Amino acid sequence: MKFKKRCVWLIPLIFLAGCVNPEVQQHMQNESPTPATTIEETTVEQDSSEIESTVVIRSIGDILIHDTVFYDAATEDGYNFDHMFAPVKPYLENADITTANLEVIAAGEDYGISTYPFFNAPEEIIPALQNVGVDIVSNATNHTMDLGGPGAYASIANLQKYGLEYVGSYESWEDYRRPRIIEKNGIKFGFLSYSYGTNGNPIPEREEHLITLIDKDVIREEVQALNELVDVSIVVFQMGEEYEFLPVENQYHIAQVTRDAGASFILGGHPHIVQPFIRYNAHQGGWFSHGNFLSGQYEEHTRIGGIGEYCFHKLANGEVILGKIRFMPTYNIGMPETTEYYVVPLADASEYGFYNSDYWMEELRDRMSYFTDVEVVDYLD
Repeated sequence: MKFKKRCVWLIPLIFLAGCVNPEVQQHMQNESPTPATTIEETTVEQDSSEIESTVVIRSIGDILIHDTVFYDAATEDGYNFDHMFAPVKPYLENADITTANLEVIAAGEDYGISTYPFFNAPEEIIPALQNVGVDIVSNATNHTMDLGGPGAYASIANLQKYGLEYVGSYESWEDYRRPRIIEKNGIKFGFLSYSYGTNGNPIPEREEHLITLIDKDVIREEVQALNELVDVSIVVFQMGEEYEFLPVENQYHIAQVTRDAGASFILGGHPHIVQPFIRYNAHQGGWFSHGNFLSGQYEEHTRIGGIGEYCFHKLANGEVILGKIRFMPTYNIGMPETTEYYVVPLADASEYGFYNSDYWMEELRDRMSYFTDVEVVDYLD
C-alpha cells in the first residue's frame, strides 16, 4: 500500500557500497557467539494437520515522544499522531494481538507536555496507537515516575479513558492484582511487565503499584501464578544497556530466571536499538530489545526499528507451541533532516530520501539471526 507523502527533504548519507559500519562492527565483533543460557533447539517443525488454531502477535518498540515529535503532532485544538503511523498501519492492524512499549507517560497537557529528561506526552498518542491496532502497552519504564505519582496516575487514567489495556504501572493494588489476559482463537495470553528502575525518581511509599520493578522472586511467583490462568505468558522488561547491538549479561540472566519460571515469551525495551530474537525450544522464545519505533532521537541506528511477529499454535492435543518468527524493519523519518515524522517500512525508506536503507537491511538480516534463524521481510502480509 502506498501513501501520499508530504514534502520531505533528507540529506544524503554517503557510504561506500558493501562497507561495514564501524559502529556496528565495534559493538558486535567481540561478542560471544552464544548466550549464557541453553538453546535446546533452534527450529520447530510442525505438521499443519495437527494445528487447531493460530494466533499471530506483532510487537513494536519504544514510543518515545520527544519535543520534535509532539511539535509535528500539534494541531489548532490539540495533537494528532495518526499521520506518523499511517505508512505502517497495514502491518500492525492485521495481527491478532499487537503490543507496544509506551516508553513515556501520557499524562497530557494538564501536567505540561515535556521532553527529555522528564517526559510527558500528549494523551492523543493513546488513540493513535489504538488506531493502528495496538491492543496492550507496557507502561513500566525508567520514565514512569518522571512527574512523580501524579503524572503516573494521570497517564494511567488516560489509558483507561481511551480503553487501551496496559501492564506494568497500575492505579491501585487492586488494579495490580487484575491479570492482564487477552484471548484469541481459543488461546489465552497473559502479560506481565517490569522495569530495572526509575532513573532515581522516587516511588511514593505504599504506592509501589505505580511501577513493577525487576525482582527475581516476584517474577517467579507472578509468572507461575499467571500460568495457572493462561496458555501463553508474555513478560516485558525494561532493562539492558542503551545503544548496545547485542544483549548484555544481565539481560541473559533475567531472561533465564523468567524462562525457568515458565514464561513463554520475553520482550525487551530500553537499549533503543533492535537486538536479536531467540528461540529456546518449542515453547519458549524472546526478543531481547525491540528498539525505538517512534522517537525524536537523531542517530541513524536509533531510527532503525521494526515490527516483530511471532506465532503460537494450539495443537489438537491442547499443547501450545511457538511457531514462526519474522521481522519487518522500519525507519523513523524526522529530525535533523525534516520536522515531519513518519514510521515507514525500511524497504520504502529510499522513497522518502533515506539512502542507506539497503545497507541496514542486510545488516539486520545478520543481526536478527544472531541466535536463531529469523526471517527478515520487506513487508508483513
